[in-house]
Amino acid sequence: MAPSLFSQSVAERLRMRRLLVYGPFLALGLVLVVLWALVLWFALLYPRSLVEDLQQDLHAIALNAAQDTEQLLRETEGSLRTLDLLLMTRRNERQDLDATVSLLADSLRDNSRGLTDVMLASPEGRLWRIPSVTGEPYVDLGPKSFLSELGRPGGPSVIVGAPLRLRPGAHVVMPMATRLSAPTGPFTATVGFIDLETLLRSYRARSMRSGMAVLLERDDGIAMARWPEVPGLIGSNLREVPGDEVVPPNPPASGQFIVTRSPADGRERIVSYRVLQDYPLRLFVSFERDRILAGYLQQRRAVLVFSVVISAIAVGLMAWFTRLQQRARLREAESEATADASPMGLFRCDLGGRTVYANETYLRLLEVDRDALAWGWLERLPAAEREPTRAQWVALVARGEPVDRVHQLIRRDGSALLVRLRMRPMRLGDRIVAHAGTLADISAELAARRERERSQAVMGAMAQSVNVMMLAVDTDERVLFCNKAFERRFDIPERSWLGRHASEVFDELYPAVQPLIQRAFAGETSLVEMRDDDGVSRPMPLDGDDRGETRYVELTYAPLLNDDGTILGAYGVARDVTDVKQEQLRLLRASNTDPLTELLNRAGFASQVHAALGRAVDRDELVALLYLDLDRFKPVNDEYGHPVGDALLKAVAGRLRHALRPQDLVARLGGDEFAVFLTHVARPVDAQVVADKLVHALTMPFRIGALELHIGTSVGFCVEWARQADIDDLVTRADEALYRAKRAGRGRSNGSLCADRLGPSGETPPASRG
Repeated sequence: MAPSLFSQSVAERLRMRRLLVYGPFLALGLVLVVLWALVLWFALLYPRSLVEDLQQDLHAIALNAAQDTEQLLRETEGSLRTLDLLLMTRRNERQDLDATVSLLADSLRDNSRGLTDVMLASPEGRLWRIPSVTGEPYVDLGPKSFLSELGRPGGPSVIVGAPLRLRPGAHVVMPMATRLSAPTGPFTATVGFIDLETLLRSYRARSMRSGMAVLLERDDGIAMARWPEVPGLIGSNLREVPGDEVVPPNPPASGQFIVTRSPADGRERIVSYRVLQDYPLRLFVSFERDRILAGYLQQRRAVLVFSVVISAIAVGLMAWFTRLQQRARLREAESEATADASPMGLFRCDLGGRTVYANETYLRLLEVDRDALAWGWLERLPAAEREPTRAQWVALVARGEPVDRVHQLIRRDGSALLVRLRMRPMRLGDRIVAHAGTLADISAELAARRERERSQAVMGAMAQSVNVMMLAVDTDERVLFCNKAFERRFDIPERSWLGRHASEVFDELYPAVQPLIQRAFAGETSLVEMRDDDGVSRPMPLDGDDRGETRYVELTYAPLLNDDGTILGAYGVARDVTDVKQEQLRLLRASNTDPLTELLNRAGFASQVHAALGRAVDRDELVALLYLDLDRFKPVNDEYGHPVGDALLKAVAGRLRHALRPQDLVARLGGDEFAVFLTHVARPVDAQVVADKLVHALTMPFRIGALELHIGTSVGFCVEWARQADIDDLVTRADEALYRAKRAGRGRSNGSLCADRLGPSGETPPASRG
């Protein structure tokens, strides 16, 4: 019984093994077979079904369009037969002048659908309109016209001619002629003319889809009508046009086919046709093959790409399954070798706390023999602590909690060993089956920490006496040192910064400092100057910020090197340079500002215009330059003296500031000349509005002491897109516009506006206003 059970168990394991080995291949193979069967159906059979469905629709449209055409032709033929019957009762020689015949002809023209005119015809191809006012033929088609077929013995009694124009510029009409039952005089036939527009309207109602076309063709290949229309096609012989033969001779009454090159437009079309029953005409309804298959072709490409990708994935999975066991064995061997080569001690213990596995590093680190692996590590503790530690360890393992601790052990030679222990439970589902952990010697790390503390003490002693803020970080941006000035300014408790990351110390100022630290790590020394109202990269705050003034700081960051030149980190020094910077700014303002009006002078205006123009180029916006010249200022200066003139100039500057936006640049160029530079101009005409506003503002009376002074201004301006603007050209154009304004009578503005990009391009419209 036992051998039988053993054999059965072995057989089941073998079957399970085969299933695991071959099952994935069978499943993937079945998926690929089904997938490519669907792809073949989609690539070969599905487009045929699309074409067949379309041909059914075209067949129905052709039938309805043919019925509409036959009905129109029958109505026209009926009208001509009615006229023929009347002519049989009127035996006078000139029937085209008969009043009764004329009344009937007028009635037919007015009441017959599509019939535009009726005429009498002679065998020589001459046509007389009813009534014929002059007695002369209305048109002469010549002896070889379609009317000659009516005179041929055994010829048809009704004939449809090729489309023609009765007069230059007239609509194209399709003629239908019937032989007279009792010819009299020169007349042998009646002719009716069908308006092709009436016929095309019925076709348009049938062919609503883009890519569909309706063609009416005579048996001899003459194109009678087509929608959509093709220039030059009507009246031409399609058999003489390059393209595929449309239908064979003596075709059946209806049919369907595909033409690879249509004589009408040269495109591949799916065609359904129908032969008219009583007339030598054929009607074709077609649809461009590319349109019906356009969406399908995109889908087919997507399906093929998807199938190829899936097939490649399946082949890759098969290859992966083939090598799965080999890789598993290789990973197992690699794990063992990696564990033995690891610089950390790796171990595993059971639920009782006994160590059941350890790598070579663990054994070497704790100086434990494999025979005493279970509790050999206790030998590294003092004898009095071994049993209590063992009991604590067992309890800790039993709780299944993660462990992360630092312990100090004693080597056999009596030296101290500081280790970090990390351990985690191993789970199968919700059940703990063992514990695994690592053991690392951190004695060197502790020694390095002590060395760092000594170095920091030396640096601190040297740095506390200087009146600057100092900081040093290692290559991980961990703070090594900062002096008391730094601690006070950033409100950091003493020595709480040790080991903290620079981002924690600087907080929101870190983005401004971090690039300098990184450049120092790369061996570069950086010297930058910042101010505390930057708004983007604010510097470290400094003592004195509470004075309400802008503070400037000079930051220096350099690499921190050891004796052999290796970069250990970076150090930075922050120095307050506000007094120096304020003196520089004072001198700069003095050189760029008009001392009387406190506006920009010519040099300051030019400098700031260049900077503003650069920003406007980046934003791709309009800019404008305005030149102002005060009117009647010199008489004020001469009559009341320079103090009144200076006060008036200050008042003018105040009004200009009040009339303009804060971001607009305004300058006194000298004497009574001013300039304004505008950015953020929404439309070219806005510069004219600003110029008029300035003219109005300076026209109002000025109150200088007890005096009421009346002056004015003339303004010349120009507007241009920033990308196309040139400073010298703007100055020249504004100065010329100012000259034109003064010559036109003063107290007005004149200028040129560039073309608005939303309007017509190419011209720059002039603008002026008094």
